Amino acid sequence: MSGVDLDHPEAIFVKRLDGTGYGFFYSTPAQFDNAANGFIGPIKARIQQEAAEKNEIPVNADELCLKASIKAMERVYAPDWDDQAGIDGTRCVAASCVAETKWEDTIPQCVVIEQVGDEISIREGFEFLEHPGYPLGIVIGSKGDGGGLCRFYDSEDEFRLVATKPPSPLIWLPQLIYRLYVRTPSIMTGIPTPDEGGKGIGVECHAYNLNRQGQLIERQRKK
Repeated sequence: MSGVDLDHPEAIFVKRLDGTGYGFFYSTPAQFDNAANGFIGPIKARIQQEAAEKNEIPVNADELCLKASIKAMERVYAPDWDDQAGIDGTRCVAASCVAETKWEDTIPQCVVIEQVGDEISIREGFEFLEHPGYPLGIVIGSKGDGGGLCRFYDSEDEFRLVATKPPSPLIWLPQLIYRLYVRTPSIMTGIPTPDEGGKGIGVECHAYNLNRQGQLIERQRKK
C-alpha cells in the first residue's frame, strides 16, 4: 500500500461513471470517526440491542454493517439522486463504508468508492497520491468544510477538453483553474466567496497534495 500510514483517510472520493461525484476531506481521526458513526452508529446499537434481547452473540455483525453502508451508498448512483440535498449524508456514508471495510494494513490515505459494473468498489485512491500535473478531481468546496461536489478527469486531454469550453452554471471551476494554472496537483478545490465590497462573488482556489509534493504553477498573465 502506498501513502502514509494513518488511522483515518484524509480524502474519500465517490466517483460515478459519468465523471461526477463527491470529494470529502477528513482532517483528524475524530472527524472521520464522527462522520462514520453518524451513519453506522445507530445500526450497530440496534444490532447490540437485538443481540442482548435474544441473549445471543450477533452473527456476522461486521458483514451486516458493511452491507448496510454499501446499500446506502448505492442510492448515490441512482439517476434520481439529489446531489445538493445529499452531500452531508453521503459524507457520513462514505466514511462508514471505509471504516467497515477490512483493509490488509492500515486504512489508506486516500480512498475511492466507485461503480464497477453493477457493483460498488472500495479501493485505495492510489492515483491521487501521484501528481501528474493536472487535476484528477476538482471539488466545489473546501477542506475546512469537509469537501463537496466533485468532477473527475482520467486524463489531461479529458480535463483540457472540458476546461477550454465556455463555462456553464454546472461546470465553471475547471475553466477557472485552467485559466489560472499551467500545472496543478491531483486535487484542486474552489469555493465561491463574496468580495470585500459585497458587490460580487469571487472564487478561492486551493491545491492539495497527498503523499508526494505536487507543483502548482501559475500561467503567465498577459500584460
